[in-house]
Amino acid sequence: MSAPALALFVALFAAPVAVGRTFDAEAKQLSAHGVAAADLRAPTAAIARVKAERQARAAAEKKIVAALVELGDTRELEALDQQVADAKVSDERYGSDGSVELTLSLATEELPLKTRHKRKAKPQEPKEHKER
Repeated sequence: MSAPALALFVALFAAPVAVGRTFDAEAKQLSAHGVAAADLRAPTAAIARVKAERQARAAAEKKIVAALVELGDTRELEALDQQVADAKVSDERYGSDGSVELTLSLATEELPLKTRHKRKAKPQEPKEHKER
């Protein structure tokens, strides 16, 4: 592999990517996106969809657990996994080949999260302009 091709490969695949999760503090809702490709060896798209749906949900659940940890949830991993298992599918799309794209949503109203409150800056008094 040439140096420019290697540099392009590293830039495309080693660069940080969006993790596909959002936290709405006002609605007290945490959402994560999960996608899985179909198994090309499955006999039908419907059969491939079963595995893809399971994989997409697992990917979204991992993102929600990571987000909960970032938001300050200090419970053990088993407790987090159990909480995330109750997440509801809020959007689901099926590909014609059996691939699945879904969004999991979890209410955070009763979760032990640390919230960060921003301090309000003191209003600054306007500076007086000196006349020349």
